[in-house]
Amino acid sequence: MLPEILLDDVRFQELVSEARNRIIRHTPEWTEHNVSDPGITLIELFAWFTEILTYRMNRIPERLHLALLELVGVKPAPPEQARVDVRFIVDGTGGAKVPAGTEVAVPRAADEELVVFQTDQELVVPTGALAAYAVERGGKTTAAPMTGTKAEPSGPAREPFGNPPSRDSALLLGFDRPIAKLVVRVSFDCSPADGRDVDPDNAPLLWEASGEDDQWHEAFVVTDETGAFLRGGGEITIEVPPEAAQQRIANKTLHWLRCRLNVARAGAESSYERAPEIAAVTAAVVGATVSASHAAAVEDEQIGTSTGVPGNSYRLQNRPVLELGEGETLEVRDRGATRWIPWQRVETFAASRSGDRHFMLDTPAGEIRFGPAIRQPDGGWRRYGAVPPAGSLLRFPRYRHGGGRAGNIAARTVAQMLDAVPHVASVTNPRAATGGVDAESLESARERARLEIRSRTRAVTAEDFERLTLAASPDVARAVCVATASGQPITVRVLPRLAPADRRLELAELTPTEELMQTVATALEPRRLLGTSIRLEPVRLKGVSVVVDVRASPLADLELVQQDVEHALYVYLNPLIGGSPSGPGDGWPLGRAVNQGELFGIVYSIDGVEFVNVLRMYETNLATGEQAAQATESQLMLGADELIASAKHIVKAVYRD
Repeated sequence: MLPEILLDDVRFQELVSEARNRIIRHTPEWTEHNVSDPGITLIELFAWFTEILTYRMNRIPERLHLALLELVGVKPAPPEQARVDVRFIVDGTGGAKVPAGTEVAVPRAADEELVVFQTDQELVVPTGALAAYAVERGGKTTAAPMTGTKAEPSGPAREPFGNPPSRDSALLLGFDRPIAKLVVRVSFDCSPADGRDVDPDNAPLLWEASGEDDQWHEAFVVTDETGAFLRGGGEITIEVPPEAAQQRIANKTLHWLRCRLNVARAGAESSYERAPEIAAVTAAVVGATVSASHAAAVEDEQIGTSTGVPGNSYRLQNRPVLELGEGETLEVRDRGATRWIPWQRVETFAASRSGDRHFMLDTPAGEIRFGPAIRQPDGGWRRYGAVPPAGSLLRFPRYRHGGGRAGNIAARTVAQMLDAVPHVASVTNPRAATGGVDAESLESARERARLEIRSRTRAVTAEDFERLTLAASPDVARAVCVATASGQPITVRVLPRLAPADRRLELAELTPTEELMQTVATALEPRRLLGTSIRLEPVRLKGVSVVVDVRASPLADLELVQQDVEHALYVYLNPLIGGSPSGPGDGWPLGRAVNQGELFGIVYSIDGVEFVNVLRMYETNLATGEQAAQATESQLMLGADELIASAKHIVKAVYRD
């Protein structure tokens, strides 16, 4: 059954009351308002007719409602694909080739839908080895001799960081082939470093790759068996950034990796007391990174058999369908024939003639439609587009489906190869996937149509600026237009979309990027009124930290209770999905205060919580993490244009005595 669609919810009594109010305002001489008055009788009659008409309009099916939206130029936005960088590791020392369109996936449980990504381009993992070794100290770079592809430094080159260690000293590894977006594994034979205050996970070492114009770009350490040289020799795997390029260093123009001793990276008190001595170094390319999109390909799907009826529709097995590419189209084989005939996709049948092999594809619904037959004024019928003869077979040789929020997966969750690729040992995504947006709902499209009809493409009211900001990019989650004094710039505050959002969100993530702000500015500029100026800013956020001490039931898992309470607080006190006590919502309402009592309800809803011993709220600076000295008594007030955001919540669960 289709959901009820209310184009108008005005009822009989409301229509009559509104008409009577207008009589008083516009025709005060009409004083007889009893139901026996002929004029009132006519008002009630027309109100009854209007209610009947509204009822019939509200009974139209969803597809006709979408057609009405198209009449005013509004179509629900299709889903957006999430994108992610995928890292392939080979089982040897390079030489693998990963074709474009290779499918990888997130492992799933039996009842879960498979999330599939396709590589956007061909990836070649070349062979590569070390070509040069150099030491940089005191602004001077010195190359050490090589033995083939192995460096065995001697003398001062054995101590690239110096002893005692000196800041910004470095060892450099040169390669004769480009290494941008490649994964390089460096093997060290060295003595252990001595650093009692050095944390291996935050060591005072910085790996960088050479770039153009003598720039250096930070590289990502995938694994480090040496523990920042504290364990001695071992392998360090480095992912090279895409900006890497060759530089001329120590009279050699090569592609360089640099490991620099940078005390300031880990704090002035954290450094080596004695740096490692390097006995031998080798390096090899073992993988590469390529971008991938949330999509899965379907090959040779048999749709069914044509009935020969004009206007008939057929559904594909998977949806939403992504925009068709080259060679992706409907094919028809007539009964008794052996050849498949491709048909052409069109956006409308308005210009289609009776013999044109045209079809329409509703990508969000995955529905194929053929042209209708419409009766003409003379009584005849006209076909808009051909219809496959009855008994013809229909198929799609290839199409892709995917998109939506399901593709916004966390980092390091891709682990499954769906297409076998020789010499590839493993695959993963070093960073989270972003950009996936579900198809626009019918309700949202209706609201957008209402706003566009009111002001079309001009930004006049605060509501117009907010609507156009949201439409500028799918990466905009919320927009707030702030009232300003006359003559002042119109201020629009932007909150970026993040996925997944059910976690602690850092201030840097909640701050729009320069690229997003530029996109919004480009969209708003031609739509503002002459003489007005626009100022774009991040949304104003007020941080809150919650300290909770709960008593857990005897059979509860304390660690799980703590995690569940923390997660519930991060979801509820959230500018993107907060404000709903039953789970993820539409975001914290603008300017609404936080009441301590509602947080008690959130905590008590967690399984295993028996009693809340302590619950305190502290206003917190999101930039510094500094909490207010005193807890908020019962209510944390927000400004009219502020949203709430979670800082660090502290939860402790104990069993009762």
